[in-house]
Amino acid sequence: MTGTDGESRKNRNTSQKFGIISRPEEAHIVRKMGVTGGRIVGIQGLNPLLAHMSAGDALCIPTVSSFASGAYDLFCKMQYLSGRGIEFQSGNERYLNFSSVRPLSAVEVETLKFFASREAEFSRWVQCSKLPDVAKASLVKRIQAEYLANVVAVFYNSGIKKRGN
Repeated sequence: MTGTDGESRKNRNTSQKFGIISRPEEAHIVRKMGVTGGRIVGIQGLNPLLAHMSAGDALCIPTVSSFASGAYDLFCKMQYLSGRGIEFQSGNERYLNFSSVRPLSAVEVETLKFFASREAEFSRWVQCSKLPDVAKASLVKRIQAEYLANVVAVFYNSGIKKRGN
């Protein structure tokens, strides 16, 4: 085995930080979180990025509102990351940060699940209504935005505090 093989194996086994942004002006936030320029991609690059990431890596975002379309979307993405052992770091909603060493508490998971289930319930109700399709789509987007804003309000830097804080 050559020295180069050992070095490349070492690089693959070290955890890395990656950043997702929705607007170019958010790049400085994820850089402050320790993400280098080449590892910052737009939200449309999320799926290829997740395919590249492995357990122990960290996904850094400036805020959940630039990462998810609603509370249900956020909950599903966080469950996926947690299941793969990928650390999650939000610049604004620091109480949503988790890792394999420090997972989300049961209270935090239940709070997210509550917002996600209520959003899904209202969205289903709108989809079953007799409103025109254009109005349904607009209303569902508004519901998603409102529930995500509620999550942000609860978890913004001083939201649900961890034991010992």
